[in-house]
Amino acid sequence: MKPYHTPRTLIVLLALLVSSLLMAADNRPAAERPLAVTAYGTVRGTSENGTSVWRGISYAQPPVGELRFRAPQPLTRWEGVKDASKYGLACPQTKRTVSAKEQGEDCLYLNVWSPAADGKKRPVMVWIHGGGFLVGSGSGSLYDGTHLAQNGDVVVVSINYRLGALGFLYFDDIKGKKEGFDNNLGIRDQVAALKWVKENIAAFGGDPDQVTIFGESAGAISVMTLMSTPSAKGLFKRAIVESGVPESMWTPKTATEITLRYMKLVGLGPNDLDKLKTLPSDTLVAGMDRLFEQLMKETTTVKVLAPTIDGTFLPQDLMTAITAGQAAGIDLMIGTNKDEATFLSLKKIGVTPRNAHELAPYLANVEVEARQKIVKAYKRYPHRSGVMDMTTDGVFVMPCIRFTEQQNKFASTYMYRFQWSSPLLRMTGLRSCHGLEMPFVFGNMDHGLGKFFTLGANKKTLHRISAQMQQSWLNFARYGNPAGEGKGDWVKYDPSNRYTMIFDKKSQVVSDPSDYYRKIWADYSIFK
Repeated sequence: MKPYHTPRTLIVLLALLVSSLLMAADNRPAAERPLAVTAYGTVRGTSENGTSVWRGISYAQPPVGELRFRAPQPLTRWEGVKDASKYGLACPQTKRTVSAKEQGEDCLYLNVWSPAADGKKRPVMVWIHGGGFLVGSGSGSLYDGTHLAQNGDVVVVSINYRLGALGFLYFDDIKGKKEGFDNNLGIRDQVAALKWVKENIAAFGGDPDQVTIFGESAGAISVMTLMSTPSAKGLFKRAIVESGVPESMWTPKTATEITLRYMKLVGLGPNDLDKLKTLPSDTLVAGMDRLFEQLMKETTTVKVLAPTIDGTFLPQDLMTAITAGQAAGIDLMIGTNKDEATFLSLKKIGVTPRNAHELAPYLANVEVEARQKIVKAYKRYPHRSGVMDMTTDGVFVMPCIRFTEQQNKFASTYMYRFQWSSPLLRMTGLRSCHGLEMPFVFGNMDHGLGKFFTLGANKKTLHRISAQMQQSWLNFARYGNPAGEGKGDWVKYDPSNRYTMIFDKKSQVVSDPSDYYRKIWADYSIFK
């Protein structure tokens, strides 16, 4: 099969972020626990550290049986009060993660953190987890919304969506295709969750007309995709993109090749599509593991799954849609970490080039003159550090700048760069790696991966940076401006000044921090 060159190779990451949940029990009698009355029935949550929390709320019918590989279906009403004190199942995914969470196909759940279900109209922040569209869940302890809800008087929602084969195979061009199969199911799930938020979040103290979606890595790609999705229009007002890859959508050709290759690994041919409905979910997951293992050994092939331009639900590629104004009126805050590629190139992750030899096939996609100019610009190339810098710029930084400058024509845009790192992270070569900003945004640095990432660092510095970042995210959700009500140094990004907030020991706004390399890259991408 002909290899296909793509930036989708970079999305896998933070399988690590599905770490185990720390949860404070609410031992009060059920009658004293917080209630919320949704359009489908009443749910009873818990009260933890002054915050009302509802876990494991269904936002669509279980996608099981005949609903496997179908678009999410609306809920039906229930009688009585449903318990919402425990997280629901995580969606089926590889077992090779640090998560000990129970998994199952009945996984379309969301979780809500709110100061109170009191009828007050608070800004709403909906988190979409990353994990390469292969792993993760909305119940990771790193995504606990308590601190954001308490510190910002906002309502925080985290969601599950279908992953791997169950969420991102493409069926339209499979020979012998039968009815009963939909595409882009993971993104369709996200739209269904946002529709649930629009319809029900007022019962939890949130404002359905002031919703901000935010996500990291595959979650950030989801945010950008939702900005371009016609059926998501009107479901959110603002978007925060953390380390996303705009050039991340599959063509139908690539998606069909990957789907057929996957089917072969689970013992099916193109005329056996209907049998996918009845295979055990463990078989589906094992097939995805085998596919991923094969792809990891192939230097320039797709390494993960991605949304597909199917012509209907996702009618255009992301950059075309944004350039055409599909996301007009949606304010954007977007940023990258200084050393995105270091974590992704680790041997056990392996989705980015680890050295100049592995990078060479991608550089071959660039015209000779441009390639020479790019290589010359990175003084540390071909050493590993130069490869990491080139990959970070070519895959994350420059495409995000291009994405921002298109959206800037239709809405307010703000850009940041996170570049803090601890002595331990510098010693290991990870530095300001992919995903490092999340413990700071959520304020969850005292346990799990948050604690590991910040090990040995100055606590006062950590909490100062975290407070700055949390306040910026909260301000953006409330005002559409990370500086608050027009105050502060963080001003809008535009192509003339390119103001960017640098989060570090000393945070400051810098004009065009990528100036030199931005001009070198111009319109080129090593992962086209």
